Amino acid sequence: MTRDKDELTKAQAELRDLTRTVLALRQELESAHADVGDQLRKSAVAANAEIAQLRTTVAVLREELEKARGEREMAVQKAIAASHNDIQQLKATVVSLRDALELARFEKEGSIEKAVSGANAEIAQLHGTIRTLREQLEARHAKV
Repeated sequence: MTRDKDELTKAQAELRDLTRTVLALRQELESAHADVGDQLRKSAVAANAEIAQLRTTVAVLREELEKARGEREMAVQKAIAASHNDIQQLKATVVSLRDALELARFEKEGSIEKAVSGANAEIAQLHGTIRTLREQLEARHAKV
């Protein structure tokens, strides 16, 4: 019986040790679960903060992009308006130059006609002088 009693005592001691080990492992497991939960919560908070920061960055970048698009569109409109203005000025210059060229051509034609008319008048006068001189010359030859 003593032997059975010793074995029973040993078994009870071993049972107590195992129970303590189980309790210690359970506490350690619960602590690990709590740590993991804390880490998950901290990670979630950090991720949410980063997401919020990224959303803010995206919103700022989107606003800057829209502003740049607006500025570019405005620059294009100004360039188009300036180009249109230049075209109108060039057209007006072309018309003015064309009118000046036509006027110069008419003046030149008038000068040419006047010069031709003057030359024809002078030629006619010279022909008249030649006839008169010829008549006078023939009259002198006839008298002699």
